[in-house]
Amino acid sequence: MRTNNKSIFVLITLLGVFLLLTTGCRSTLQTREVKASGFLGDYSQLKKGTYDQAQFVYIDPRVDFVPYTKILMDPIKFYSDEDNKLKGEDKQRIVNYLHATIMGHLKQEYVFVNEPSAKTMRLRVAITEATSPNVVLDTVSSIVPVGMALGLVKQVATGTNISVGKARIEMELQDSLTGIRLAAVVDERAGQKYTGKFDKFKKYHAVEDAFDYWAVKLRKRLIELRSR
Repeated sequence: MRTNNKSIFVLITLLGVFLLLTTGCRSTLQTREVKASGFLGDYSQLKKGTYDQAQFVYIDPRVDFVPYTKILMDPIKFYSDEDNKLKGEDKQRIVNYLHATIMGHLKQEYVFVNEPSAKTMRLRVAITEATSPNVVLDTVSSIVPVGMALGLVKQVATGTNISVGKARIEMELQDSLTGIRLAAVVDERAGQKYTGKFDKFKKYHAVEDAFDYWAVKLRKRLIELRSR
């Protein structure tokens, strides 16, 4: 009887290690559903994204992105009915983090300017949701096998783990002089319990991980659009 119990314990331990290793390289997941906030105004052009795109995407097929070498970036704002759940200092830190992250990646390809000019893209970004995990419950469900199973079931059902943070974003690129929309996206990502970064007690680690993902993806997409 003891041998059987020991074997079960070893099996559960190995399963936990396997899950940690296989999910460590990807700290957020795209959720199954996302709702519009109203920030973009007109959503009729956006279509359901495919493969590794955002959940809803629009790219003007007529636009030549090659001449666009500059970016005018609007101040990032919260545009959410739920932002009152966040303290003022948390909201400011989150906004600053996203702004710095986007600029940090895009400045490798573009010059940032302070006023509209020819062949300059205006970048508008809004955070429409940013929530932190319940750290205590997250800790329990990450250690206890039963809690682990419940979390995995929840993820399969909705794309969002139990008690992990998530972030939603709306983003638009316009011609800075004409205001014509060049591209727009709506996307939402939720944190995973096992990030491999030992960051589970960092209050907004899932939000910041989502911001990092979107900044990298934005740079990659713009490079692709300039080479098509």
